[in-house]
Amino acid sequence: MQDKKKGGLFAGVLVGLLMVIIGTVLLWWNEGNNVRNIKTTDEIEKTVVEITPDDNPAEFAGQLVAVGGKFTVEDVSLSDTTFGTEKHTAVLTRVVEIYQWEEDSDTDDDGDTTYSYDKVWHEGLIDSSDFHQSGHDNPTSAAYESESFFAENVILGKYHLSSAQIEKMDAEKNIPASEVKKVPENYNVVGNYVTSSANLDSPQIGDVRISWKYNDWKEVSLIAQVSGTTFVSWTSGVGKKVNWVTEGTKTSAEMIEDMRNQDKLMKWIFRLVGALLIFIGYMSFINPLTKLLNYIPILGNVVNSMFALMVFLLSLVQSLLVIIIAWFRFRPLLSICLLAVCAGIGALFFMLKKKQDAKAPQAA
Repeated sequence: MQDKKKGGLFAGVLVGLLMVIIGTVLLWWNEGNNVRNIKTTDEIEKTVVEITPDDNPAEFAGQLVAVGGKFTVEDVSLSDTTFGTEKHTAVLTRVVEIYQWEEDSDTDDDGDTTYSYDKVWHEGLIDSSDFHQSGHDNPTSAAYESESFFAENVILGKYHLSSAQIEKMDAEKNIPASEVKKVPENYNVVGNYVTSSANLDSPQIGDVRISWKYNDWKEVSLIAQVSGTTFVSWTSGVGKKVNWVTEGTKTSAEMIEDMRNQDKLMKWIFRLVGALLIFIGYMSFINPLTKLLNYIPILGNVVNSMFALMVFLLSLVQSLLVIIIAWFRFRPLLSICLLAVCAGIGALFFMLKKKQDAKAPQAA
């Protein structure tokens, strides 16, 4: 039993070290990636040519363009032949969900792990063979799987959208299951679902529910490189590929702003995730010590709280240092300018303080 606990503590420390390393690498990569994103959007802003869907593709061959407007789908209706579901759309998606057990774990301050099990609708099969407790068996096979269907001829004026662009068009609008023409035996229609469940309000493990969604956009805008009468990904000077597709008719400035907002959001998400990984990693390091302190009723809680605060500050300092060093690596000129400004402000405050101190005796 003692050897098992020692092994658990060693594993916790090893996992903690790994999390600190991953968090540090993630923060470093994120700052470099953010710089590349900024350079890419700046380059797009200087390079992109705004055109209309009716402009001649030959005039803009090989150029980065921004174009938007109403599109048409020239294919016949997309069809999920297995169920006889049809829709005149650019994208049709079948979503198959199975009611299954899902395992969740929770580790307390003593390093003891408990497992809980919930029943959830989940797309795809959950492997229950690795569950830590028996009696929570999931199906091992499914009669149907999720699948997406894409149109081949989506026309925007004199241009054809590429398959990569069509696949970026979201399918979010539900198709009522009453439109399904081939309902399998032992399945029934309930709202937007074709289901094997006798009661969707109280499903059983292994029950299946199937729904369909489609793309209902009327207009589309994109930034990409013209190739013939279609589009391909454009590569920026720092190696970033751009093939931007969005709903509605937008100008190049609006789409570039959307890109920047998305990049800013992802930058802060990665920063928070990286810092959190470092914090959790360091907490794993001191976990053996906190376990010992738990045996001291009042003092243990106080000291553990102090340790948690110290680890938080340590994680924050390390995260900021990684970001600052990354700035010097990826933005040397800007970093030097900011450092010079900070030094100038500090010198100004020092001079003002010195001048104020010199006047103080005279005033007295």
